[in-house]
Amino acid sequence: MSVNSDSYMWLHELLSSILAVSSEKERSELLKAYRSEHKNEADLLILQEAEKISEIVLDYKTYSSVALHKIASLSETERAELEETEHIIDDNLFDYYFQPIVSAKDGEIFSYEALMRPKSSMKLTPFHILKYAGLVNRLSDIERRTFTNVLGIIDMRKSEFMGKYVFINSIPEVKMSAEDYRRVSAMLLKHADTAVVEMTEQSEFDDESIKSIKERYDNMGVKMAIDDYGSGYSNAGNLLRYMPDFVKIDRSLLSDIHNNPKKRHFVREIIQFCHDNDILALAEGIENEEELHTVILLGVDLVQGYYTSRPSPEILSSIPEEIKQQIKKFYQERENGIGQQIYVSDSTEHIVLDRLVRADSKCIIIGENGNGDVTVEGELNLDSQVRIETRKGYSGRIILENAWLSGIKNKPSVDIGEDNDVELVLKGENKLDIGGIRVPESSRLTISGEGRLEINVDSSEFFGIGNGVGLLHGELVFEQSGRITVNSKGLTGVAIGSGNGGTIRINAGQYRINMQGDIMVGIGSLYSDNEIVIHDCDIGMEINAARGTAVGSVGKGNDITIYKASVKVFMSGIELVGVGTLDGSTAKLDIHEASCFVNIKGERCSAFAALEGKSDIHIKQAAVNLAVNGIQALGIGGFTADTSISQENAETRIAIDTEVKVAEEYIPRVDLSVSGGEFILTLNGKDVLFE
Repeated sequence: MSVNSDSYMWLHELLSSILAVSSEKERSELLKAYRSEHKNEADLLILQEAEKISEIVLDYKTYSSVALHKIASLSETERAELEETEHIIDDNLFDYYFQPIVSAKDGEIFSYEALMRPKSSMKLTPFHILKYAGLVNRLSDIERRTFTNVLGIIDMRKSEFMGKYVFINSIPEVKMSAEDYRRVSAMLLKHADTAVVEMTEQSEFDDESIKSIKERYDNMGVKMAIDDYGSGYSNAGNLLRYMPDFVKIDRSLLSDIHNNPKKRHFVREIIQFCHDNDILALAEGIENEEELHTVILLGVDLVQGYYTSRPSPEILSSIPEEIKQQIKKFYQERENGIGQQIYVSDSTEHIVLDRLVRADSKCIIIGENGNGDVTVEGELNLDSQVRIETRKGYSGRIILENAWLSGIKNKPSVDIGEDNDVELVLKGENKLDIGGIRVPESSRLTISGEGRLEINVDSSEFFGIGNGVGLLHGELVFEQSGRITVNSKGLTGVAIGSGNGGTIRINAGQYRINMQGDIMVGIGSLYSDNEIVIHDCDIGMEINAARGTAVGSVGKGNDITIYKASVKVFMSGIELVGVGTLDGSTAKLDIHEASCFVNIKGERCSAFAALEGKSDIHIKQAAVNLAVNGIQALGIGGFTADTSISQENAETRIAIDTEVKVAEEYIPRVDLSVSGGEFILTLNGKDVLFE
């Protein structure tokens, strides 16, 4: 290689060499040789650009080689289709049909998808166009034509769309020229309130490219949709990176879904994932009434398919009325839980949930054929979407073994009937979603067994085990050795108990209660007096509430006994009590042979107390550690009445961090009797002595 560094003949030689490279190794060695001889700033800038050019050239050669091989293998008919495709692209011979996307709630048109229809006597489909355009490296022309054509139609006929969105298909890895990019961007900005860019992925996309695409459309205010979710590269990873506004569930998952429990399970998970991330779930390709019925019951937000409305060159203002009425009916079923298949159990039977799922059964009725023991067996990862109801007067055991059950709106996962005496035996790992276990006032529920139970509830008013906010619960007896977990979110609710109270006996087991909401009670009742006995168990709670009590009530008095137990409570919010009552007149607490740890951060709070009443507290042979932090905070006792504390052979440590004058205003009202052990109060970091 002859290089003249005093002239730019070397540049001519470099470009000629770049055009001749045929492998990555040749390209790398060529650039390395020139960099070793040209080290001034101007030459290095030229070499930097030459590297980019060489990459494009090599990519084109590689692509061309593959494309030429494919073209050479085309049949005579395919060659004619290829020629016709290029003619269509060159002359912009595209029409667009608009298929309505409808609400799964009422069947009203929510948006439209613009679907390509080539003008050709050969009747080429969009699939043919994309296939041949890719073969001759013209997908960028398709991308440009699609955007400019559809946005042009929106521009001319915007009033006909009546303010509804229009989905425009895009292949994100296809790059348009700078001029086309600017033109399309300007048109998108103009119609940002109407256009939705629907990503049809053909290959994996790197993080940087996805970030760039998302930023582009976010900055424009243009919404995004992911197409064909559940197939190909349109996977959960990319979904999390795109975080689109809409997810279109692929037709392959929806075809014959009413006869396929595995598809129903997968689609339900997709819908739940979408809803958890504020994404609208769209079922595309719905072709019959059964598919429509199923996807609406599963919870989709939007529906698209030939069954609801075929694509049309006209912009339809409504789908057929009979289909709208079906959608409304199915949605109401979803809301009410009506129309789901019921399985009636024998008096004694072993029920396998997998079989019920295959039969699309949604509810097991127990007690219809008399009393007896019924086993409900599932699999660890099988979300059966089945619930249990018992008939009035039923008495017997219900054994849950690795069962995953689900409630529906206004219906718990396990609904105990009136005048029942039920023993719920836990084996393995069990889960209840959407709703917990309802026990009416006239019934008794005993929970036993070595297995575990997880209950997840999320609604404005809720309960985990017990009854509703305005109701009494029956007798609740806990004898199990395994763990019960209650995870709850909502405005008002109780993890174990009810709104108006009932009997609670916790005699064994482990408990983990996690609550978030407005008015919360962990164990007890919201608005009634409580007599609660807790012993021989391990309890852990985390509660975040505006007003709440871990053990006790919000509005009434309490008589609470805790012995031979470990209780740990973490609370945060505004008005809070660990064990006792917020508004009740009295709290009588008896803590013996137990370990109690309560940590509260709130505005007006106390660990053991009737916050607005009289507190009578007895601690014997126990370890009590209380930490309370708040604008108005007390460790033991309330703000408006006297507090009596009797301690015998116990260790009590109380740490208070507050602005109120605890030592001056509240400690003088405390009647403290200590016999053995230590009683230590630390106020804002300093120990306080009781007289």
